[in-house]
Amino acid sequence: MNLILIFYLVYVKSSLVYAFGAGQILTNSITCMWICFEMLPTVRKENMTSKTKQHISKNIISEIFNKHSLGNVINTTVLTGGKFNTVLKIQTEDQNQYVIKIAPDSSTEVLTYEQQLIKSEVYIYKLLSNVKKVHFPKIFGYNWDDSFKYKYLIMEFIEGDMLSDVKLSQMDYDKVTFDLGCAMAEIHTIHNDSGFGYIQNGLKETWKDAYYNMIENVINDGINKNAKIPYLEKIKKTVEENEFVLDFVKVPSLVHFDLWTGNIIVKNCKLYALIDCERAMFGDIMGEFISLDYLSTFDLENNKQLIRGYNSIAEQKINFDKYDLIRLYLMKLYLGLIAYVEPYYRLSKITPEFYGTRNYAKKMLNNALVEIEKLNEKG
Repeated sequence: MNLILIFYLVYVKSSLVYAFGAGQILTNSITCMWICFEMLPTVRKENMTSKTKQHISKNIISEIFNKHSLGNVINTTVLTGGKFNTVLKIQTEDQNQYVIKIAPDSSTEVLTYEQQLIKSEVYIYKLLSNVKKVHFPKIFGYNWDDSFKYKYLIMEFIEGDMLSDVKLSQMDYDKVTFDLGCAMAEIHTIHNDSGFGYIQNGLKETWKDAYYNMIENVINDGINKNAKIPYLEKIKKTVEENEFVLDFVKVPSLVHFDLWTGNIIVKNCKLYALIDCERAMFGDIMGEFISLDYLSTFDLENNKQLIRGYNSIAEQKINFDKYDLIRLYLMKLYLGLIAYVEPYYRLSKITPEFYGTRNYAKKMLNNALVEIEKLNEKG
């Protein structure tokens, strides 16, 4: 029997059993489903688990590199981790190493803010090219129009280790996070006089207008996929009741908005580089501080070196008072909405990862709502 058919039948059986109350069997059946998935011999798991990634041949990559006079391609390696772009490490005949990002096909459904991300990322990297406190990848070539089948971005390959993968002494970790705070503060000195929000979606005159537009877009993206967003009415009510803090944001600062430990590169126990700027926006700098720990309450004590580094050179020092923290958790609400809706555009509903990602996002949303409520109760 075809293995894909077995995969489907096991899923249907588990659903029927669960409907009659034997929930534990569902867990076991999901395990069986995953085993069937692993057995598929002719389909790459990387492609199956992301609807937005596309295959590109080595011949096409060679054509692209020749177009930009970057040398003959001798080796390509798929880099896993992200779920949006196809990302490959490229080695050329002269031993240079690059990274190429291939955007989803233009016919692929993506979230509203993800439209034309390659174009946005090129723009952001150009703005960041003069940052002194940390290194960003150099750009060697790109295409974002329809004159060529693939939209892509070629960048320098950054040598080093992700902060998530390296073990540091407490002293080294404190220094890395202090320097990260300094780097964040320097990034936030980059402003856009044209307005707030994502450049690919059109900038707004005020941060409040931009924030509401971003929230509405991701909710509508969820509705488009029949996603049952948890706490939706409470989220809307919480945003409305706390919208006054959005008016405190007067300057459209550049915010990386994806500074989790996988995008922080360490070399020789020191902060070296930051990568993956494609989701950057012009908005509230408080959004930067939620990335290191999405699920937990923001801990001033655990982040004191980060805050010290930030305030040592920041244009405007952050006190992390009640209203600063409400702004932070409003940004966490927005990120949680993205995290909940995103799997509907990336993943098959019959994969455990689909449900795991949604559960993670639900915890983010709940944490943000609870913390905002606590802050308001304090008066």
